[in-house]
Amino acid sequence: MDYDNEKDLELANRVLLELSKNQKENNKSLLKVLIINIICCTLLVMTLVIGFFVYESQFDMANVVTTETVTQEVSGEESDINNVEGNQYNDNATHNE
Repeated sequence: MDYDNEKDLELANRVLLELSKNQKENNKSLLKVLIINIICCTLLVMTLVIGFFVYESQFDMANVVTTETVTQEVSGEESDINNVEGNQYNDNATHNE
């Protein structure tokens, strides 16, 4: 009986060692795949960013400041310009409302 138990233990030890070796190999291959995926994603993002900047460099960006001067003339003795919405003049004129 002791001999059979020793054989079983030896067989179990060999199986466990083989499984451990296989697991280490699987971990190494998964790590390689992960590193390759990270490198590919990084290259893809860099390509997209560089492509965006190249695309945007085609257009001329000019800083154009447009100013518009509006002059208001009011006639009358007690005419003042009041810059509020609605009736803008303090005079006796008829306004569109």
